[in-house]
Amino acid sequence: MFILSILFLVIAALAFGASFIFKPVDRRYPRIGSGAAVVLSVLCFAASMFTTVPASNVAVVTTFGKVSQELLGEGAHFIAPWSRTRDIYLGQQRVDAAKSDAGSKDLQSVHADLVVNFVVDPAKARELYVSNPTLTYAELLLQPATYETFKAIVAQYTAEELVTKRQEVSAAIAHNLQQRVRQYHLIVQNVNLVNFGFSKSFNQAIEEKVTANQKAATAENNLKRTKFEAEQRIAQAEGEAKAIAIQSAAVEKSGGQGYVQLQAIAKWDGKLPATMAGGAVPFVNVK
Repeated sequence: MFILSILFLVIAALAFGASFIFKPVDRRYPRIGSGAAVVLSVLCFAASMFTTVPASNVAVVTTFGKVSQELLGEGAHFIAPWSRTRDIYLGQQRVDAAKSDAGSKDLQSVHADLVVNFVVDPAKARELYVSNPTLTYAELLLQPATYETFKAIVAQYTAEELVTKRQEVSAAIAHNLQQRVRQYHLIVQNVNLVNFGFSKSFNQAIEEKVTANQKAATAENNLKRTKFEAEQRIAQAEGEAKAIAIQSAAVEKSGGQGYVQLQAIAKWDGKLPATMAGGAVPFVNVK
């Protein structure tokens, strides 16, 4: 914008000078072209002194290649027309480390896609720009560090622990990664493990182990059920034996008559005989 303003000023000066050398043919519109050029040049020059910083950004100001100490916050600002600004985003960003491969503590092949959420340290935005003027820190700095961190952390866990302690592994990766990228003035917020898995042979071994465990659990349950049923039968037999013993004791005590009456009562259908002959009639026929 500054160069464009200077160009318009030069053109306006040339046009204004030419207006005195070459008289306009139509004197009703004297020197309109030169006046318009001057106004346009002034507007462009004023616009080059105005800049706006978007929300969630700060701006670094450079003057002939030198970076200023102070940053511009959100909103409108006036700067020298020969200065330049570069916005730095302070909101949450993400970098993907796809198809990360590593070896576990028990030498199993592990792969995963990692998603890293991070922000630029607001207090170090100027230093970040000085060390990386292209602001390609996500691809050049954070992504390679993520791959290395994944390998280092995975090597500390067995394959089984990587499954059972997945949250712990993610937290360990985030913590270790933060230590690595602190020098780049970046703050790691969290790391998510996506599509986490192992080799095909290891997955098959896990499936076989799960199947074997399920069969063992089923057999154990069947054994427990059989044992329970046997205990029930024993308890039932013991109960029947006790009942017989009680009945035998009652028979011996009454000389047998009480037991006969007890069986007669048990077999009686509740109906009395329709006819009765002479003589004594038993209570019920138990044969």
